[in-house]
Formats: sequence, C-alpha cells, structure tokens
Amino acid sequence: MPTNEIYAVCHVNDVAKRGAVGFVLARRDGDKAVPFPIFVVRQGRNYHAYHNRCPHQGARIDFQPGHFLDQGHRAIICGKHGALFDLTTGKCYDGPCAGAALDKIEIVIDGEDVCITGVELAEEDGLDRPENDEAPQIMITSD
Repeated sequence: MPTNEIYAVCHVNDVAKRGAVGFVLARRDGDKAVPFPIFVVRQGRNYHAYHNRCPHQGARIDFQPGHFLDQGHRAIICGKHGALFDLTTGKCYDGPCAGAALDKIEIVIDGEDVCITGVELAEEDGLDRPENDEAPQIMITSD
C-alpha cells in the first residue's frame, strides 16, 4: 500500500556523480518486516531509485554486491545476465528482459537528504536476513 511519507536513505553526497549505491531497507509485509533491497543512481543533480531486482528472473541487479552500472557508467547492468537498463527510466533495452523495466521508486530530495516515498517501510534497527552478502544495511526513519 503506497504511502506519502518520505524516508531518508542517504545524504546527497553519499552517491557519487555517475554512480550508484545499494541499501537494504525493511519493508512492511503484513505484520512483519522483510528485506527490501534498493539502489540509488545519481546523474549530476538527478537521482533515481529502483528495487534491486532484475525483471528477468528476480535476481539482484548487483550480482556482485555494489556493482550496478556498466563500465562507462551509462547504463544499469544486471550482473547475472548482462541486461542493460536506462538510468532514468529503468527500462531494459538490451538483454533477456528487453522491454521490461525495473521497479522504480519515487525519490524526493529533502534539503541534503535523498529520500524515497510511495512505499511503506518498517522502522527497525536491522533485519535478520538469510542471504549472506556485503550490501550495506541502514536504519530508516520517517520525517
């Protein structure tokens, strides 16, 4: 169920220009919190956020944790299948899921914070995650 609340994810300078950073948030699923991996892409002053899940087979985009962009930093690349996605729309233009798109998350810049909105996050200190990867965990607080 979408919400109008905004949740600070990081400082605007935490994402390098022409870069991307991943986060594992806690999303509400009924009465429990479940992992919600996302990543934020920055192009100059523009930020875009996506659910860290390839539409092809549901694998994480950063098959190698923290690697979201191709070598030229011109496209999002699925590390598992090599699918290429547009940075601003999340639409796949090359690869096994051509025509499909990443789930885009609405971004709001609040002062110097990169925030997401339109999702219902759980406000927890952390998650017991069954997966063992190096993606950073953060605590999310609402404004």
